[in-house]
Order: sequence, then structure tokens, then C-alpha cells
Amino acid sequence: MFEIHPAAADKAAVLAAREGLGGQVSAMILWDGGEESGYALYDLQTDTVNLLVCRSADADLQEWLVRAVLNAAANRNAVTAVCFDKSQFPILEKLGFSVEDGCASVSIPDVFNRPCAGCAGGC
Repeated sequence: MFEIHPAAADKAAVLAAREGLGGQVSAMILWDGGEESGYALYDLQTDTVNLLVCRSADADLQEWLVRAVLNAAANRNAVTAVCFDKSQFPILEKLGFSVEDGCASVSIPDVFNRPCAGCAGGC
């Protein structure tokens, strides 16, 4: 079983430094079987969250990390998510992000107002 939790500011800073990112970022940590197995770094500005990095060896769990970031952002009144990391685009497109001019973006409410692939609309 996996869990995803917000990281403390000091842990987020360590992960940001590992990724070569400056400034203050927030992080979600993925725990699988009691072991840290992935993370997502993001920056929230007013009503937009920028997904900076998402790392996990398991693509399905990586999708859940993105969902956790979107949920945290929505809880802080963000309505739009963007990502400029092209390596993330395939997973983001599965979540409904559209890609244009090197940027993936989505309306956060739209993500949560449609069924996930796992329930195929039966939720």
C-alpha cells in the first residue's frame, strides 16, 4: 500500500537542492511499503500551481503524486496547473492536461470533476 504526504519545508528544500532548483518549493513524498519511493516538487503562485519535478519509478504512482499536488493546490484555491518539464507530458496528458508551446496545462476542477481511469465512470 502506498501513501502520499506533504513534506516538511526542510525536506522540500533538500529535494529542491537535489534537483538544482532554487527558491522555496513545496513537496509531496510518496511512501510505498513504508519506504520513500518518489516525490513531486511544485510552486504555488496565487491561483496557479507549477509542477516542477515528479519522480517515481512506477508510472501509476507518479500519476497519484500529480493528483496529490493538484489536490493540495486546489485546497489553496489554485484553479490552474502548469508544467514545463516535457518528460512529464505523457502522464499529464493521461490526466487531461493539454500541451501547447512547451507547456502542459489543465483546469484543476476539470481533473477532479471527471471519473478516473480506474473506475471508468462508475464512481
